[in-house]
Amino acid sequence: MAKKAALGWMEWLRGWIHIIYEMLFQRIMASNLENPLPLPPVDDLTCIVTGSTSGIGREIARQLAEAGAHVVMAVRNTKAANELIQKWQNERPEGGLPLNVEVMELDLLSLDSVARFAEAWNARSAPLNVLINNAGIFSIGEPQKFSKDGYEEHMQVNHLAPALLSVLLLPSLLRGSPSRIINVNSIMHYLGFVNPEDMNVNSGKRKYTSLVGYSGSKLAQVMFSSVLHKRLPAEAGIFVLCVSPGVVQTNVARDLPKTVQAVYRLIPYFIFSPQEGSRSSLFAATDPQISEYCEWLKADEWPVCAFISQDCRPANPSEEAHSIETQYEVWEKTLEMIGVPSDAVEKLIEGEEVKCRYGAQHE
Repeated sequence: MAKKAALGWMEWLRGWIHIIYEMLFQRIMASNLENPLPLPPVDDLTCIVTGSTSGIGREIARQLAEAGAHVVMAVRNTKAANELIQKWQNERPEGGLPLNVEVMELDLLSLDSVARFAEAWNARSAPLNVLINNAGIFSIGEPQKFSKDGYEEHMQVNHLAPALLSVLLLPSLLRGSPSRIINVNSIMHYLGFVNPEDMNVNSGKRKYTSLVGYSGSKLAQVMFSSVLHKRLPAEAGIFVLCVSPGVVQTNVARDLPKTVQAVYRLIPYFIFSPQEGSRSSLFAATDPQISEYCEWLKADEWPVCAFISQDCRPANPSEEAHSIETQYEVWEKTLEMIGVPSDAVEKLIEGEEVKCRYGAQHE
């Protein structure tokens, strides 16, 4: 049977209908939610949040910290992160406890940086309760770019780097069990297609556009997360979810053409603020029923991991995301690209060491 070369036109059309419907009605669908979202007690949680100096990530980090969690801002611009912490601290009521926030450097365009970050965190032998892979890029209208690791930038930042971080931090997540890996995904994955043999979209079989790069990277993330969800034994107590923040006014818009940016500004009613967009991630990170839901999906052998929509309700990822054969091909190819063995998850869960092609141990 011949392999699919791209999404069929019916799937493409259904994807666009889903996205347009969500944009027009997301505010109505989420009208039951408070803003900001009230959080349960989180004083005992340690949370790593990537890309937490702007947009949704900044809101996630701030709200978790203000609710009492130990928050690690994993960012490229450490100066901006430290300035934010100072600002948040200054805004605290007098006599309030200082925020428990720290900054660690992480550059997702460098897999060496990702591996070094994980090595530094694991070396603490401290528990990690929540990993929120929030950072992402959508370079709309830009020509195709590759990282110094040789991977298409959308694929690396939105999928490969978070995948490597999730795998390498498993020992710490195990110490923090029950723990959660939360991948901030996008409804744009409904337009995504992934060819495991052409993850960089440079074979010439498909024309590259930033939309192809972005939507494909987000679909790859759902597929990888779904296999990780299945591969983690129930007794490990590590739960994997993808969340959609909805259509949000964030720094992604800075990459949009000026005309599209103008439209963004003209329809604020339909588009979420970063605070509204952070609700699904905060819900996934803190709601006590999430673990139960993930366990139920695993017991039911549901083909995809938990996917939480912008209205904090369970949703179903795209039809393409349900292809189990492609999921496992994406899984194998991803592990190969990020430089870890195919049995890395099993070894790390058993407490064994795993060699990675990147980071200090490779030197």
